[in-house]
Amino acid sequence: MRESIRAFVAFPLPEEAKDALWRFVEKQKGTYPQGKWVNRDHFHLTLAFFPALPSPCVEDIREILEHLGCTFPSYGVILEEIGVFPSWQRARVLWVGLDGKGKTVTIQVARTLFQKLREACIPWDEDKDFVPHVTLARFRSPLALHATAFTGWSPLPVVFREIVLFQSTLTPSGPVYHKLVQVPLKG
Repeated sequence: MRESIRAFVAFPLPEEAKDALWRFVEKQKGTYPQGKWVNRDHFHLTLAFFPALPSPCVEDIREILEHLGCTFPSYGVILEEIGVFPSWQRARVLWVGLDGKGKTVTIQVARTLFQKLREACIPWDEDKDFVPHVTLARFRSPLALHATAFTGWSPLPVVFREIVLFQSTLTPSGPVYHKLVQVPLKG
């Protein structure tokens, strides 16, 4: 194993959710060809990103994820709203966010993860305003978008059953994800 790896902790999505998201993405690609659209198999909800995770920390993260798996039961969310970062006038990322209750629980999971990472002195790309979301596309240049353009999205129920540490290897044809640690949520 190399000295450091590019990695992230995430909730993977079930196949039926990936299918529904992909159908939506396929409809949008023609309208927004300048977007770099997420591959169907790569849909997930990122909790923490590690641009350069020291390889020895993988075992520490395994312990943290096992703690989360014992602490939090599997739970349902609704992929509900289409949103963008940073703003509709200058969109760089198009995403789908969670309903209120699902968002609240996911933020609790993320805060517990962040606390454990701090205690273990594991550096991550800390986002002060964590917004639970599934990325659909990225735009190299800011784009003016309108929320009304995405009315074709229907809320989608999803159950988070596991939490995973993925390694992300960048290649010319896009990132390749490999599961390093996979822990079921209790229940």
